[in-house]
Amino acid sequence: MTRKLGKLAPKPHPKALKLSRYITGLPAPPAKVYREYKIPNQAWGMDANDKVGDCTCAAAAHMLMLVTSHTGTIVVPTTEQVLGLYSAVTGYDASQTLPDGSNPTDNGAAVSDVLEYWRTQGLAEHKILAWAQIDHKNLVQIKQAIWLFGAVDIGVNLPSSAMLQVQNNQPWDIVEPDGGNDGGHCIPLFGYGSDGTTSVTWGALQQMSWDWYLKYCDEAYAVITPDWFDQVTQKTPSGFDIATLQSDLTRLREG
Repeated sequence: MTRKLGKLAPKPHPKALKLSRYITGLPAPPAKVYREYKIPNQAWGMDANDKVGDCTCAAAAHMLMLVTSHTGTIVVPTTEQVLGLYSAVTGYDASQTLPDGSNPTDNGAAVSDVLEYWRTQGLAEHKILAWAQIDHKNLVQIKQAIWLFGAVDIGVNLPSSAMLQVQNNQPWDIVEPDGGNDGGHCIPLFGYGSDGTTSVTWGALQQMSWDWYLKYCDEAYAVITPDWFDQVTQKTPSGFDIATLQSDLTRLREG
């Protein structure tokens, strides 16, 4: 099976929020979270990431699936909707695909650009409320964000050894030598435990050790969606209060 990469280098965004501002004083996250098993493994879908470098957009689709599966009726974006998001953000044009499968307009995307488009324009008629940058080296923040918001969107520099591990249905663990960097990849994290965390990539669950995560991850974001908040209490199932967040979101919309 062909697997495509497509995450560009981390791109600072002038409207990026910092998650650390909103989680001060919260209790420690639980030792284990495993929301990813709500969805059967075969139901995740490839979202054309076997042929196109749209991993940043496939990750958004998988996050939307996960969140809605826990709070109501699951929303499953179509491949056409995911590619539409990719085209809108990057200018990708499927009609320029050459006989060998290459496409000069398929050049990947920055995670922050995809998240901001998702916030302002939406995916499958669903917009997110906000997205916030996480200190990707801070595992407490990563776990807190998964617990509070259902998912964390991360970018990694994928080594060749990881591609082989995927082919062999193995977790991502550090291998030395690792074969070098094959390119950037974007994946969502949905669960974690003491040994590592769980992502979805190329249509299937993928485990990774915390050591592997810390070595290869280069950016991480909390994705805050109204689908994850109770409409009466304005809190997530885990009790996160958005009162402090609201003033910054107003400024964000007006900026």
